[in-house]
Amino acid sequence: MAPVKPELIKKYQLAGNCQVIAGTTDSNAAVLATGAGKTGDAVTSLGSTLVIKLFTDKPLFNAKYGIYSHRINNQWLVGGASNTGGAVLLKYFTAQQLEAMTPQLRPDNNTGLQYYPLPASGERFPVNDSQKQSHTTPRPASDIAFFQALLEGIARIEAEGYEKLAALGAAQPEIIYSAGGGSKNTAWTKIRQQATGINTVTAEHNEASYGSALLARKGFNRHKTGHNEMLAVDS
Repeated sequence: MAPVKPELIKKYQLAGNCQVIAGTTDSNAAVLATGAGKTGDAVTSLGSTLVIKLFTDKPLFNAKYGIYSHRINNQWLVGGASNTGGAVLLKYFTAQQLEAMTPQLRPDNNTGLQYYPLPASGERFPVNDSQKQSHTTPRPASDIAFFQALLEGIARIEAEGYEKLAALGAAQPEIIYSAGGGSKNTAWTKIRQQATGINTVTAEHNEASYGSALLARKGFNRHKTGHNEMLAVDS
């Protein structure tokens, strides 16, 4: 778009020929940071809510489920978001309690409890129901078993999310990169892999700034070679 101003180059000790190159959203930049980028690559963000994004070969839009697509590097990135996620866990336990219980999880021993954990009434994806109620009963006597059942419930919602995208015409996920605070929980990663049946790995990077830098480098290299192909445009 333009060269970076000399005073900013000096302030931040940037290269003298540093350029500003557009562009993408912060969430899409975070996806690029994980290393995902080809058809079948998926990214699950485990923050306060559950957000899934999948690289596919054609766009997918469905207002009923809040599904939309972005054009990135000759690919389409389709996404959806559930209301479930870390906020549900913090409804029942403190962060300190979750950390203490995590080593005691037993991902190979499914609790058999079919939870659909939500922080409040209403769901948007993979089920569109403004009146949907959270289901977290019966509650076992063990807090650890209850914690694991919540994780299993969120994992099933993640699996249903990818199944919904596939049913609507998106590519089948081949690998899931995990991002967000929940990605650090290795037991949960195993629970999620069992629920989805898809190879699930923790992303080495997931910061939007890192993904933006990767995109800018690619754009700068193409600019130098005179390649004017569109890099990333918000739909």
